[in-house]
Amino acid sequence: MRRFALLMIILPIVMAACSSKTTTLTFIETTDTHGSYHEMGNDALEIRQMKENLGNRLILLDNGDNLQGTPYQYCSNHDADHPNVAAAVLNYFPYDVVGVGNHDIEAGRQVFDRLYSEVMMPVVCANVIDESTGQPYWKPYVILNRDGFKIAVLGLLTPYVVTWVPERLRPGLRFEQAESAAQHWVKVIQEKEHPDLMVGLFHSGWEPQEQNLPEDAPLGRENSTKWIAENVPGFDLLFYGHDHRPKADCVVNVAGDTVYVLNSGTRGVNLAKAEVQLSEDSRPKIEVSLVPTDGSEIDTAFLAMLKPYQDRAQQYQEQEVAMLPVKISPQDMYKGSCLWVDEIHRCQFDVIEKNGMHADISFSAPLSRRDELEPGMLKVEDFFKWYPFENSLALMKMTGRDVKAHLEYSYEINHTIYNFDGAAGIRYQIDPEKPYGERVSIISMEDGSPFDMDAEYQVVLNSYRSMGGGNHFVNGMGWKQEEISNHVIWNSEEDLRSLFIEWAKAKGTLDSEPIGNWKIK
Repeated sequence: MRRFALLMIILPIVMAACSSKTTTLTFIETTDTHGSYHEMGNDALEIRQMKENLGNRLILLDNGDNLQGTPYQYCSNHDADHPNVAAAVLNYFPYDVVGVGNHDIEAGRQVFDRLYSEVMMPVVCANVIDESTGQPYWKPYVILNRDGFKIAVLGLLTPYVVTWVPERLRPGLRFEQAESAAQHWVKVIQEKEHPDLMVGLFHSGWEPQEQNLPEDAPLGRENSTKWIAENVPGFDLLFYGHDHRPKADCVVNVAGDTVYVLNSGTRGVNLAKAEVQLSEDSRPKIEVSLVPTDGSEIDTAFLAMLKPYQDRAQQYQEQEVAMLPVKISPQDMYKGSCLWVDEIHRCQFDVIEKNGMHADISFSAPLSRRDELEPGMLKVEDFFKWYPFENSLALMKMTGRDVKAHLEYSYEINHTIYNFDGAAGIRYQIDPEKPYGERVSIISMEDGSPFDMDAEYQVVLNSYRSMGGGNHFVNGMGWKQEEISNHVIWNSEEDLRSLFIEWAKAKGTLDSEPIGNWKIK
């Protein structure tokens, strides 16, 4: 009996020693909210309830692109008297780790530095380098400890920021390849930290858009997540953003391991969710899904937190600007010259003249696919629909041959409406039945004078395009990325939407007829 009693005492101890430690963690990602926090009442309730139920076993990640997209985010960026609304949202739950998006950089260093100084959680981004130190400007990665397990979260940002955002908004920062940074930091983390789970937090889309990209391309791929998932062993789970395309899937990498990938999409339509079971003696077991957040219940406390920001922005966005005589739509661009784009052309020409310069030609695209504006008095909020981005204005040198190539490429990719540039200052037509390279026929300058393929023209366009955004210069015109800046004559200090609002306000009543200088056969 004594032996039996002793066995009953020892056996549980032995069994406990032999059993492996396990835990189950839930990861939630939001990304690309673009300041649309007022649409996230359902998300906030879902997240808060999970926080209450799961406590420390919920890991909440945000993948950037918060600082651009709504009037009240714009107002908050320029309000030094209150914390940034993006910081208030991130601190509300709070999030555990935050990544950096390209539109966060676009807000300017003064704005994003203030935001990231106000948040309560670490900011991760390994491939943005402080040129004064040669080290990552933010933490390259963080280690989270949960139930005795180590979780590494590595942050990366598409380096194509340098092709969209002027250097004056990102002084002292260098943006390196995401692919090579992933390879370097995974090795560092594995050797130094020995994590139980390796997580990526990437603001870089899934599929590369670049065709026949050379292996030594300085910036690598704009959208590098798929390549990293397949070619950089070590990751268990990758959260990504930037391309606004929801995804919950997995791939097998070159080492034969399964890597799970998640993208919640944009503006809080979904939450990206990963259930991860960790064990001391086996690989993580992961299930991924997208959680729609379109229910009727909302987090009233979250909306109450936002209300002061909305109230301060309301006065700004309700200011009357100018009378619009007729309805306008970006869809009219698919028929030819249209008011949605032509008023931007007229504004760009006038701003250049006002600054003592001259533009021969203007390029612009519709930056919205669905928004339409009805006749009547336009308010500031309408111009956020008409021109949603904080681009500045630029003046460039191009040959006539460059101008034609630019338009050929624009029509080739017109399915992406924000890259479908039309021109003013010239008369032309497009024949869709002809092959690429022969579709655009430039008839003359707008005043009837000859258009010369070999002549040099001064062209006004937004800063996104002037830096190579949309790949019109590289893919369409054959320029090298590093040569693009040599063509730039001038950049505005003020953002183009503000210039557009000032121009419209001074005009009083906008035009009722398009320029009518081009058409599609």
